Amino acid sequence: MKRTVEIVFTIIGAVFFGLALALGAFFANMGDNPQARAELESIINQDPNVDPDQISVDQLMNAMSTGAWTVVVAGLIAVALGILCIVFLKGNKKPKAAGIILIVAAVLLTFGTFGLGLFGGIAYLIAGITALVRKPKSPVVNEEPTETY
Repeated sequence: MKRTVEIVFTIIGAVFFGLALALGAFFANMGDNPQARAELESIINQDPNVDPDQISVDQLMNAMSTGAWTVVVAGLIAVALGILCIVFLKGNKKPKAAGIILIVAAVLLTFGTFGLGLFGGIAYLIAGITALVRKPKSPVVNEEPTETY
């Protein structure tokens, strides 16, 4: 039985999780950027609803960097699990294991990327459910009724 549908959805999910990973890496690198720090300070100073004494730019930059690294790690795990599931699905080796891994990864890693991997999670969920639900076609046995005289 070919598992083309599951493999395609897994690839699509891995690409979306890869985009979340790239976005997380971009924001992780902004933590050391003095230009980004200056831009954030100017935004805080221009907003009349924000009290600059209560909000520290250093705390904001650290929180952004920590969140970005969390997204990077979750994205890496999601892509690695996607590749593992493609190997499991290729040649119909372990479709049940791949389906379970994809469903668990879809739920956990969508939250792990703070929603950035939502579309990847949906694709993994579709692939996982399909991998579990599809059964190989059983051969049709054409039995002729025997006549008794």
